This record gives sequence, C-alpha cells and structure tokens, in this order.
Amino acid sequence: MKSFLSVLAGLTFLYAFFPYIRAIMCEETRPRKATWLIWMLGDVITVAGMLAKHTISGQLVAAIIGAGTVFLLSLKYGESGWTKRDKICISIAVLAIVSWQYLGESNAGVALGLFALVVAAWPTYVSAWEKPENEDRKGWIIFEISSLLAVLAIPHWTFANYAPPIVFLSIDTPMMYLLCIRPFFKRRAVQTE
Repeated sequence: MKSFLSVLAGLTFLYAFFPYIRAIMCEETRPRKATWLIWMLGDVITVAGMLAKHTISGQLVAAIIGAGTVFLLSLKYGESGWTKRDKICISIAVLAIVSWQYLGESNAGVALGLFALVVAAWPTYVSAWEKPENEDRKGWIIFEISSLLAVLAIPHWTFANYAPPIVFLSIDTPMMYLLCIRPFFKRRAVQTE
C-alpha cells in the first residue's frame, strides 16, 4: 500500500504541474526564477541523498521533472530580474550544496537539499502575499494533496524517508493560506465595508 501511495503522490505531484504550466503559458502566473531554480537543484540533491540511502520518493522524481520545466518557462514568463532576496536565497542554496559535498554524508545531502527547498519558498511566499493572482491556486491545491499522500506513503521512519514529504507539506501548506484562505478573508472584509 505504501508503494502505491508513493506512486500516486508522484503522479499527483506531476499532474499539479499541468494547470500550473498552463497558467504560465497563458501568462496568468508569473513564477519566481530563483524559487524554481533552487527547487530544481534542491530536488536533485535530495534525490541523490535518498538514493545513497537506498530509498526514493515518487513525489521527488516528479518534482525534479516539474521544477525543471517551470524553471525553464520562468526564464521567459517569470518575474523579470533577480531581487536581492532571490540572490540571497540562491547563495544559501549553493552553500547547502557545497556543504553536502564537503560533509560527504547522504543524510546531510537530504537535509541540506531540503533546507534549500525551504529557503527557495521565501521569494514565492512574498510574491503570493503581495500578488496572489501571480500563482495558480489549482496547481498549489494539487501539490498540497500530493504532499498529504506522500506523508501517508512514508515506508519507514528513517530521516531519508520521512523528511522529504514532511518538508514538501510544510512548504505547500503556507501557500494554501496565501492563495486560498487570506484572499477569502480579504474579500469578506471588503464586502462588509
């Protein structure tokens, strides 16, 4: 059952990219280049660390494919330029990658790759706070569902198995607030005025 849930989480995560990519192509969503570059690199590092521990997550395989695609699209359709915040996040992610190479321990690779993913969320959170319309709500809801499935699919409670899905869920959940809950309360506040 856990293997089935892992595959389902991966397929669901991959499916979430379809509405997100459609929204990018229709210029309804403007992805942050820094976020998607770091997410792609962090996913690769995390998978490398997981493989070294002889485990893999369907969600992370889908994340590499999807994040790479969105990063490439962000070069044309994303927010223009690189903010100071973007550069700080990229620097932290590069430091995480170099640290793993220096430490040479696969759990360190998983941890540092996941740290890079969390840091990379910062520019997208800020963008979603300022302009929630720049993000595709449907895609993020599907990402959240995939993350919940991935947590249910944790095969063994080892760091390499449980950390990635829990971190993905902790990244996706604030986006639910920023894209679904916060705009709802803002609309209600405007209606009551």
